[in-house]
Amino acid sequence: MIEKIIEISNIGHFVNFVFNGSQSWNGQLKKVNTIYAPNGSGKTTLSTILKSLSINNTDLIKFKRTFGASALPVAKIKQSSVSGLICLGPDRWTANDMKIEVFDVNYIEDYLFAGSLAGKQNKTNLFKLLFGERGAQLKNAIKPKANKLDRLAKSHSRDRRNEQLRAQLELAGQELAPLLQEFDEFTDPIYQQHIELVNKYLSKFTSYIRLTEFSHLQNSSAFERFRIFPVFEVYGEKVIFATPNINSNIGNARYSMSEGDKSTIALCFFLARLEILGVQDKIIVFDDPLSSFDYSRRTSTIFQLAKIATNAVQFILLTHDLGFAADFIDKCAFLDPTTLKITNDGTTSRLAWFDINAEFLTPTQKDLEVIRTFLHSGDSSEAGKREVIRCIRPALEGVLKTKYFEIITNNIWLGEIIELIRSSQPSSRLYKLKRIADNLIELNDYTKTFHHSSGDNRQMMVDSAELARYVQLLMRTIDEI
Repeated sequence: MIEKIIEISNIGHFVNFVFNGSQSWNGQLKKVNTIYAPNGSGKTTLSTILKSLSINNTDLIKFKRTFGASALPVAKIKQSSVSGLICLGPDRWTANDMKIEVFDVNYIEDYLFAGSLAGKQNKTNLFKLLFGERGAQLKNAIKPKANKLDRLAKSHSRDRRNEQLRAQLELAGQELAPLLQEFDEFTDPIYQQHIELVNKYLSKFTSYIRLTEFSHLQNSSAFERFRIFPVFEVYGEKVIFATPNINSNIGNARYSMSEGDKSTIALCFFLARLEILGVQDKIIVFDDPLSSFDYSRRTSTIFQLAKIATNAVQFILLTHDLGFAADFIDKCAFLDPTTLKITNDGTTSRLAWFDINAEFLTPTQKDLEVIRTFLHSGDSSEAGKREVIRCIRPALEGVLKTKYFEIITNNIWLGEIIELIRSSQPSSRLYKLKRIADNLIELNDYTKTFHHSSGDNRQMMVDSAELARYVQLLMRTIDEI
């Protein structure tokens, strides 16, 4: 489990971030962590660092080196179960026992397709993803025999009367056959398992896309079977990721799938992988899982992420979507998630504690929050006391307009509301507020003293005891409303 991110320097937007403690946050990451980051602040950089750590590949860090930086990249991460720090070295990270799985935009391009094409590298990477070390062993055993068979087949096609070549070709085929059979016996169940699981997750996000098979180019080269690509049905029509061909009977993803569909496919492949591997011993990182999704897929995505977060050793969500972050936090509230934000002060990006719920407060709620804080802890600063006074009148207006929304319009102020109350008739809902009209007038007059300049009023010092009395009067008045 990652306990703290101590330092990130000379990597992307993190020019010289060193965590030295904070009044609002001690730097500790929890089991579930949500990191909100506006675009361009360093979200992808942090995701890349975690991905580099997961595969112990420092080349990824080199690609993200800060522009113009002359010093080497630095990253120091404290792991809960290990004394000392995990540090980025020139060629690898220092030893750690963390198992990290990262989903990011590069997951699509690395393993499935780039744009709307599945190139050789995508196909090769997908093979590695599905079949791992055992698949690589079989591939390495098959490769020399397959190459030998290809060479003999080409030679025999040029000299079909050569009996010796024909015999060698038959022998090479016989030597390769058992390896290919072993390969098929190993891969076929894995193909089927992925088809079932990917389709299980696709059904949670969409009703018109289905994975039908994994295929490869059908030619004379046995080696092509290691370059695999998925085949889908979209509204019942077969679709692949390939160069558009107007004469082909097979649909092309470039014109058959939206960016949201492609992102959904990538996410479903990742979710299937997590189900196969299990998450109980892993740190799971999602970087913008909702990218390019339409709103209808938000709820399903949040449900799946929350389920993973519950079972994983640690869960880290990075997103630029503030609403998505807030919805995920609400879903995982029972896990007490840490909510952070990547900020940039013009010099470097840094991690800081973030009250995401405050971002969704209405103006009235924000004003009442200022007053609530004053009631609990007070504020001895002159600026703080003036801010409390500034909040009194709009807080009253907001409460009145909310409760009497059908009578009090949004475009009038407290003085006008008082006049409506004073002139109200017994048949009006406002009539009962006449009993607190004097309170409203007194609060309005008190705040006017500090809102409107008259002579040296702006230089008047706020009397703390007087302010406290008026805040108490405000609370009694709200109770009466």
